[in-house]
Amino acid sequence: MFKQPIFGLNGLAAIALLCAACGYVQAQGAEAPTLTVIKDSAKKDLVSLAGLSASGQDGQLFVETLRRNLELSGWFKVAPQGASGAVTVSGAAAGTGNGVQSNCRVAWQGKSFAWARASLGKAEVRRQAQELADEMVRQIKGEKGIATSRITFVNRKGSNNAELYVCDADGQGMMQVTRDGVAIVGPRWAPNKKDILYTSFIKGYPTVQMHTVGGTRRTIASFKGLNTGGAVSPDGKRVALVLSFEGNPELYILDYATSRVSRMTNTPHGVEASPCWSPDGRSIVYVSDQSRSPQLYLLDVASRQSKRLTYKGSENVNPDWSETGKITYATRRGAGYQIAVMDARAGSDAASEVLANAPPNCEHPSWAPDSRHIVCSSGATLYMLDTLGDPAVRLINIAGNWISPDWSK
Repeated sequence: MFKQPIFGLNGLAAIALLCAACGYVQAQGAEAPTLTVIKDSAKKDLVSLAGLSASGQDGQLFVETLRRNLELSGWFKVAPQGASGAVTVSGAAAGTGNGVQSNCRVAWQGKSFAWARASLGKAEVRRQAQELADEMVRQIKGEKGIATSRITFVNRKGSNNAELYVCDADGQGMMQVTRDGVAIVGPRWAPNKKDILYTSFIKGYPTVQMHTVGGTRRTIASFKGLNTGGAVSPDGKRVALVLSFEGNPELYILDYATSRVSRMTNTPHGVEASPCWSPDGRSIVYVSDQSRSPQLYLLDVASRQSKRLTYKGSENVNPDWSETGKITYATRRGAGYQIAVMDARAGSDAASEVLANAPPNCEHPSWAPDSRHIVCSSGATLYMLDTLGDPAVRLINIAGNWISPDWSK
């Protein structure tokens, strides 16, 4: 264990960039507004639930959870009570007093599939409905569903007090993970969808922790100086980190098997933050202020060569990579932050798009596993954005300062 370090100028700069990248401070300055792209919403299939009977509180919970998650998928619209639809769900969701027994049939265009499950407890009732919603997305639309995925985020209670939380994709089922009473920032899911990495001041200085939801916690990085930016590679064998034990905060990769750290950047006049792996594990997008303002850079892991990605906007932070190769990030253009998307294959932000359907001052975007939706924070709460044009959906209506979301992939 290392004793609490005394931070020098570079260390203080690193903490400032870390806080900015994680949405803890609001940047100043402005530039001319940018062109935004407005898209039509994706075509939706009308779903009738008129033939699905619900008995008991758990049966009603099953139907309401199914309804909400079908609509949040972006591919369906639930028909008004009694109306017909191109897709029909019939059968029964019978509450048992401690769960639900469902026996359903989903039909569309001459096709159908049966669904029969038994669940105990409120959480499992919701889970069963979420699984049905995802199965409908898969079979009817040929797309990946998001209902069974989860979102982790932070409730910031003060400048030095924040806690880690998890909720379902529809904003329900919220669970508090930590109760440390210290500052934490930058949570990210590991690929196993069970572990969350985040930066915590639980030792009095920034360390990277890994917390298994509902289980134990262990320290991943506690080197002398700054430890932050924990992001697990897609194969689960490596962790990208920002460390300062050699002096200036730089980007490193930690190998789980050997515990060896390899330095990836050398920016004596810059500070790195917020690394995120590409889906194939060959590249990392990260934030650096080596150009005097926070911008996105792309690292080729094999060669350790980096190139700048963003030039539009006075600041570009919070990158997240979709499974289809697109990068979303928060860009400061005009009076506040907006959510932008670029195709990483283009190698720059020349053709980047700013989402017009996002609330003002959005930060820390993260892709859903369908590579269509994005969760972000705005106005101390979380919103789901649709890159195909549907209106933004507020996910959390509970009082708090909800920031820094990350969607499990």
